[in-house]
Amino acid sequence: MTSPQVKTARRTGSGFTSPFLPTPAQTASIHRITRSGTLPPNPSSLQATVSLAKTELGRYDSEIAKLQTELDRLVYERETLFSYSASCRSVLSALQRLPNEILVYIFEFCFPHDEYQLDTQTSAQGEVRRISQYHLLQVGQVSFRWHQIAMETPQLWSAITVDTSIWEKLTRASSKNLLKLLECSLTRSGNHVLDLQLNLASAAQRWRDVFIRSRGQAVCSPIILDEVEKLERLQLDVGWKIVESVEAPHLRDFTFRGRADCLPSLPWNQLRGCDYCSTDRPPTLSPLSVLRTANSSASFMLDFNLGYLPLVDKQDIKVSSNVQSLELELDTDDQFVSVERLFDSLTLPRLETFEYRPSRFVPPIWSSDHFMALADRSAFATHLRSLSVHARITDQELLGNLTLLPRLEELFVVDSNTTYRNNTVVTDTFLRGLLYVPQEVPLVPELRVLKFLTVFEFTDEVYVDLVASRIERFKAVDAKRAFGAEIQGYIGRRKMSKEAVQKLKSFVSGGALLFKSFAPLR
Repeated sequence: MTSPQVKTARRTGSGFTSPFLPTPAQTASIHRITRSGTLPPNPSSLQATVSLAKTELGRYDSEIAKLQTELDRLVYERETLFSYSASCRSVLSALQRLPNEILVYIFEFCFPHDEYQLDTQTSAQGEVRRISQYHLLQVGQVSFRWHQIAMETPQLWSAITVDTSIWEKLTRASSKNLLKLLECSLTRSGNHVLDLQLNLASAAQRWRDVFIRSRGQAVCSPIILDEVEKLERLQLDVGWKIVESVEAPHLRDFTFRGRADCLPSLPWNQLRGCDYCSTDRPPTLSPLSVLRTANSSASFMLDFNLGYLPLVDKQDIKVSSNVQSLELELDTDDQFVSVERLFDSLTLPRLETFEYRPSRFVPPIWSSDHFMALADRSAFATHLRSLSVHARITDQELLGNLTLLPRLEELFVVDSNTTYRNNTVVTDTFLRGLLYVPQEVPLVPELRVLKFLTVFEFTDEVYVDLVASRIERFKAVDAKRAFGAEIQGYIGRRKMSKEAVQKLKSFVSGGALLFKSFAPLR
């Protein structure tokens, strides 16, 4: 082989060609030498080729890079031109002149019915496609107009299919993402009626805390929850009877907002807590019926409107309940008869805690005579230990009611601060009525905690005297513990004097009083 010589690069057309590119004869010669295993006749020539090849290969790499850049430019420009021409063709297409209603009709034909059937073959990816309405997202990529129509037409998003048996196999993060997609689809469906398919039954045996909300009209037959062995808490906010009955051996807490005829059949006797907000119109006393089978350790809260209770109501009931704690949140308007009928309906032979307060802002009416009848009928004198009252009642009336509650240990009284009804109970008269005088039988002799939310229409000295007297009385009942007092005012009302506060602090420092004063409420 001959030694390489300095040559000038050749170009074929516009392309680059190295001057040291071997000829076919040179290539054949090196192949023969390689196969024969003999020494080349001119090794120095081959070494020179190896040395020069490094430079030439670099030149090739440089040329290739230039050509690749040029190729990328050509490909990009071609795609740009193709896209532009397609857009031009689309603009001229008759499809662009179709009204929105026709396009919506066409989009509905894109609905993949097979993918929206509940079955055991759906994958996690398929669930994502269903919930995100992937077919609509694809349609929306065609043009801005199509995207706008697809995203802003509620009826296109009105078919929802959810299979929770797939969700349970996912990570918590994946489940949250699915929930966000579901909320997005529901938001885009607007107020349009929904075609809803849910597969919840497969996970029912693992339910622990369930919240169901449906305030519209009935869309299916009521369901029966009979395989929910781990269910501990159930919350229903409904406008129709969505649940017929519940068989849950571990159910302990129940929250309900709706009409009485929407209540499911429940194991009431095993509940520990129940919050019931009635939306019956016209109002009735029927919510009281849930108390009948309450056990002696249960706490019930009933919120209902008695303001327009019919004067003649066939649903008036008599309820005897062993409930331990009862909270009544009421809107009574000015109907004394409604409150009288409420108290007359109840007998509570094991009640230990009773709270009576407004459902909204206006304090409910209180019927002292009928409460006293309830207290006598239920033997409150033997077991009622806590009373909270925020009602339209006078100081003298409340003092009279307290005469029937000798076992009372906690008393919370709230003055009204509303512009509609300004009702003050915590007065000097009321405080003096609670004052402990030695050698006399005091009112509520076992009182250990006294709480007021007040407008401060009393004399501070009288309040301090009351606390001091109760400290002395409580020492005789339980020398190891301190008497408790809490007080709170309203913004815009006066505050307790510094002298009175200092006196109370001296009781605290002596270990005889647990005193709390809270920031004013609005």
